[in-house]
Amino acid sequence: MTETEKSPQTPQSNEPEVMKSLALGIVGDMGRFLKDEGLGREPVKILEMIVFAMFVVTEAFITIKKGVDQAQESLDLFHEEMTEYIFMEYFYKDQRAQDVEELKARFTELQTMVNLRYQEYRQAFHEDYQDLEKGFRRTFIALSDHLFQEAPPEGEERDRLIAVFSVKLAHFWSGVMSSFEPGTEQEPPSGSA
Repeated sequence: MTETEKSPQTPQSNEPEVMKSLALGIVGDMGRFLKDEGLGREPVKILEMIVFAMFVVTEAFITIKKGVDQAQESLDLFHEEMTEYIFMEYFYKDQRAQDVEELKARFTELQTMVNLRYQEYRQAFHEDYQDLEKGFRRTFIALSDHLFQEAPPEGEERDRLIAVFSVKLAHFWSGVMSSFEPGTEQEPPSGSA
């Protein structure tokens, strides 16, 4: 296909903004999911929710772009914007650093945490994807181990949560995929940072 024959899609310059919007939308949906499932009163680590949403957006984007090479530029900008967002919203505002060295240390700590979570979530997600009979059990467990002070205990209730979570995760995945399919043009919502 020549360049002029390609279907219109999200302009590459808007992709990082659309990915950020999708990630923050997933965070909102996850919050509603937790509330709807009776976990709304449990303390959660919002940072963990954001990192998980970033993971979902990243993996789906790599899939739609058919590999990291085609996705790299937009992903780098997306991760840069999200890291800055997390840092400003959760590290800088709430926990004032004493000096530049402390800021650098916190930034490095955040980057390390994001990379470790991505590796963990990717492994669990791919293992679940190879064996969908039990839904996204490993992925749910990996997330809930970090998200809650005490993860939901083994049993029927956790199995029910895994089933609902699996449907939500498929919904998130398809939403991200459809946002970047050829033939779609996405603009970030007005007012997005």
